[in-house]
Amino acid sequence: MKKLILIHLFIFSVHLSGQQIITLEYDNSGLDYREPEIKTKGYSNDEYKFQNISIPTIQVFLPERSSKPTTAMVVCPGGGMKSNAFFHEGLDVAKALNKKGIAAFVLKYRLVPTHLIGKNEGLNEPYLKEKKQLTYGHLDALNAIAHVRENAAKYSIDPNKIGIMGFSAGGAVTIEATYKSEEKNRPNFLAPIYPWMVILEDQEPPAFGPPLFVACTTADKLNLAIPSTKLYIDWAEKGFVSELHNYHHGDHGFGMRKTGYPVDNWFINMIDWIKAIGMLD
Repeated sequence: MKKLILIHLFIFSVHLSGQQIITLEYDNSGLDYREPEIKTKGYSNDEYKFQNISIPTIQVFLPERSSKPTTAMVVCPGGGMKSNAFFHEGLDVAKALNKKGIAAFVLKYRLVPTHLIGKNEGLNEPYLKEKKQLTYGHLDALNAIAHVRENAAKYSIDPNKIGIMGFSAGGAVTIEATYKSEEKNRPNFLAPIYPWMVILEDQEPPAFGPPLFVACTTADKLNLAIPSTKLYIDWAEKGFVSELHNYHHGDHGFGMRKTGYPVDNWFINMIDWIKAIGMLD
């Protein structure tokens, strides 16, 4: 059954880290969810992740109020389009952004229905379920950006300083949303971190050329360094503002976890870059 909830129609709060959660517009026509959302153990005992997300939401993390509007970032955790790494690629990122004076909005985009995970479509093309899911997930990211921009005054945000970042599959969501954006939901800058490019179609950078920051590692077991470099080259060849940090050490999915390698500096590198492009006062 078709479900449609307008962004401004259904706004509610829950006692999760004391932050507001906003339900975004969605339409699940063409998707086959049979169970409610599932919360499972994350990378450590005090962390958890989500599966079977059928209702997209953003969780709001606002920094201390300043005398002028702040920068905002929509954060898209990874998980192969099957789960949402809610802590080290979500909440921990939001808290770190807040410390830098940046408002953060952690996105739970729609995921592959749990009962379809591991099922073979019987076709030769890989990742068909994940590619299909990206056509829904990127809409959730666009609706998140639109919500932040439409409510910029409420959140004390500069509507011309709204970025989007994502990890692994969340990086694919970030990039696809940028490719498909229009004026109301256009990011002012983007930061895909070890983006999972294989589920994206080959596309030209959008004409408006938002500044791009990419971070990855050569040692990533999913071999994401070369595709990430190609993404950077696509931007650089157009003359768009772009920066690539390709570290060697560090496995896939490091997020905000410390590895003991130089890649641990990626977050500070990103913040310095956001300042350098004039998106953080």
